[in-house]
Amino acid sequence: MDLTFLKWPIIILVIAGIAFLFTSPGVNFLVNHYTKATVGADFAKDLSDESGLTRIGGYLLFTWQYQKAYDTMNLAVARYGPEGRHYYYNLYRMARCLDRLERYRESYNILMDLISANAHDADNRVADNDNLRLRASKLKEVHGL
Repeated sequence: MDLTFLKWPIIILVIAGIAFLFTSPGVNFLVNHYTKATVGADFAKDLSDESGLTRIGGYLLFTWQYQKAYDTMNLAVARYGPEGRHYYYNLYRMARCLDRLERYRESYNILMDLISANAHDADNRVADNDNLRLRASKLKEVHGL
């Protein structure tokens, strides 16, 4: 049985499915997928879901959708708390989103929390305290906080 005539329709469907995931409804679908499970029921599922929300937040940040990125990362922080593997990294990127959204006081507060928690020691993706202090002092000086 020759099924080669199905090759191009299948390729087109796969590309369309992947493209769907990059649209706003696709992102919403993925967020709903990663928030479907109950937190604490399965440790491996929690790690997977938190990583998924972090990746979605990073994609939204990369595509300059700062409010959606902030909301997604805030959801991950609220769901998994300080015990989450990406907690400090999400906070660090939330500060960046808030800075881009011109919510400087909130960004400054998150940066100060990261400094006081010495977040770089817990997660090396977060800038060290000197860089965080520099960003916080610039926010304070430029925007009169």
